[in-house]
Amino acid sequence: MLNAFRKKIEKHTPISDEQWEHIKKDCSVMNVKKKEVLIKYAEMNKNLFFIVSGSFEISLVSKNGESKTVWFFLDDLFNIICCLDSIFLEELTKYEVTAIEDATIIKFSYSSIESWANTYPHLNEFIRRDVLNDLVILFEIRNHMSSHTPIEFIMYLKEKFPIILHRIPDKNIARLMGITPEWYSKMQKKLADLN
Repeated sequence: MLNAFRKKIEKHTPISDEQWEHIKKDCSVMNVKKKEVLIKYAEMNKNLFFIVSGSFEISLVSKNGESKTVWFFLDDLFNIICCLDSIFLEELTKYEVTAIEDATIIKFSYSSIESWANTYPHLNEFIRRDVLNDLVILFEIRNHMSSHTPIEFIMYLKEKFPIILHRIPDKNIARLMGITPEWYSKMQKKLADLN
C-alpha cells in the first residue's frame, strides 16, 4: 500500500531507500467504508490523505448546516485530500469529506510534510508540482463549469476527464452542478441523442 505513495513522489523526484524509511514512519494505512465521513465539518484537521483506491466527495457546509458538493477526489485524479482552511488559515474546516466507495488511504500530517521537505529539500519539487498541477486542473474545470451550459460542461468532462464521469455516480455529479439527478439524467439522454 505505502509503495503507491512512494511511486507518486517518485514521479516528481527520486527518493532513496533511507529517505523512504523516514517518510514511511509518519504514514499510516486506513480503510474507509462507503458513505463513511473521513473529515467532519468544523474540526481542525491538518492531516493529508493519499488515496490508494476509492473515491471521495468534498462538500462545503454552511453555518445553517446545508451541504453543497464542491469536488471529488479519486485514486487516479486529485488523489491527495486535505483541508486547506485548517492547514493554512488555522480555521476549523468548512468542509466535510465522505467516501463515495470503499477506499484505502494513507494518512500523514502536514507537519510531517514540512519535516520531510526540511530534511530533504528536493521533496519540495514533489509538493510544489503536485499541488500546482491539481490546482491548475481544478481551476480549469471550475471555470468551464461556471462559464458553460450544463451540457457543454459535461461534454468538456467527457473529453478531458472521462474518468470523473466513469467513476463518480451521476447523483454526485448532479449535486456538484447544482441540478437534480432527474435533470442530469435528461441531459445525459440529450447528449446521447447528439452523438
